[in-house]
Amino acid sequence: MDFIEWDKRAMTNHVGMDKEHKKMVDDTNKLYNLVVANKTDRANKLLNKILDDFKIHFESEDLLMKKSKIPSYISHKLEHERFYNKIRDLKIRIESGKENLSVTHLKIVKIWFFNHLEFKDSHLANYLNEHSIK
Repeated sequence: MDFIEWDKRAMTNHVGMDKEHKKMVDDTNKLYNLVVANKTDRANKLLNKILDDFKIHFESEDLLMKKSKIPSYISHKLEHERFYNKIRDLKIRIESGKENLSVTHLKIVKIWFFNHLEFKDSHLANYLNEHSIK
């Protein structure tokens, strides 16, 4: 069983967003397995890759939001920035030896992911689909 299940609840029904979200879910599941197996070095390397992917994904959504002129642009963008900064700061604490990556951290990512999908990304996807923006 995966840490984050890819099912209807995780989908926005916007092809581009769902493709990127699926990759993020797959990588988070891989990260979870590495953390549980205590493969710290590999987990930390994957966390770096995931952080880079988050940045690319958030930039991609930012471009879609600008293109669509969605009214909720600012709040959505700020939420991305807060989450990205939180994960970046965690990475810095891990690299400095002040903290270790744990399942608790991944649970926070999982909670944020589903909350963000429900309250931000599903709204964005609907708006993009209504305006035929791929």
